[in-house]
Amino acid sequence: MKENFDLHILKNFSKGKYSYNDYLSVKEWFDNVKDFPGFKEELSVEWDEINRKESDEEKSLDHIFEKIHYKILLEDNKKERRFNFYKFYRQAAAILLIPVLAFLLYYLVRPDNNIPLNSGWVEINAPEGARVEFFLPDSSSGWLNSGSKLKFPAVFEQNREVQLQGEAYFEVKHLASSDFTVNVPDFDVKVLGTKFNVLSYAADGQTEVVLAEGKVEISGKAGKFKYTMTPGKRAIFNRETRMLNVEEVEAERFSAWKDGFLVIDNESLEQVLSRIERWYNAKIIVEDETLKSYRFKATFKDEPLEEVLRLIALTTPIKYSIDKREFDANGILKKKIVHMTLKDN
Repeated sequence: MKENFDLHILKNFSKGKYSYNDYLSVKEWFDNVKDFPGFKEELSVEWDEINRKESDEEKSLDHIFEKIHYKILLEDNKKERRFNFYKFYRQAAAILLIPVLAFLLYYLVRPDNNIPLNSGWVEINAPEGARVEFFLPDSSSGWLNSGSKLKFPAVFEQNREVQLQGEAYFEVKHLASSDFTVNVPDFDVKVLGTKFNVLSYAADGQTEVVLAEGKVEISGKAGKFKYTMTPGKRAIFNRETRMLNVEEVEAERFSAWKDGFLVIDNESLEQVLSRIERWYNAKIIVEDETLKSYRFKATFKDEPLEEVLRLIALTTPIKYSIDKREFDANGILKKKIVHMTLKDN
């Protein structure tokens, strides 16, 4: 057994008590399990502890994914992320499920190693007010925006498919023998290897895809339409008219949210409010309908809600008030409630 295999670290990790360096160590042990004699046996002990109260008839992996959760401390990478880690972590700390490690644990210690590939699904949720980085079984990665949900198989089969509700940025690993498809309610996004952003919140009136690199094909449900996108294009599907429109854009602007930027580009207040509500986990009540037509152009980076509202009020005839936050029956703070009205003449 190598010196840097530490049973104490492994046990604390399984309990959710570990540092970022501990996480890196455990990840290395999983990634190079053959280089660490005895590691599999220790995993077997952990597996027995996890399963000793489970029914022998239960075959689903769901209980594994429910019990093995990891708090991932994201490293401050100024070159790639260009934002302050500590501000981000304060805003967007989340408990993430790491499906690859959990499935590998199950696979290594299962006596017969006879596991059907479609035996489990993983679901990752980004609470409102948070952004979550994710990693898929094929080493593809990305970010999940506030109030979004991503679902995918614990192990990909021949064709890789994920289901998205909300907004996500994807960096897909190219595999010549396997397509990658993002399923959203209005259409499917098929890719081979690329970087792109998908926006599909149920409450919004449209679904959109913005392509940064590579090539994607959008296919409407029931064969209604098919369109192949090239970099720098934004495809917008209007749910009311059932029409698809394509325009030239600066693609990076539409994925800036993953780096902590809230970009408002000549948008009406009505368009902006739903994003602000998700971004800050708040409820904004507009008490004068005429305000919804005012347009804004601004970029905010890790600004608190109060600062965003103050700057909006400085440039428009809008005034606002924020209700005192209260606790619900479970002792959890409720959403902030903001009231917007027209300033007095």
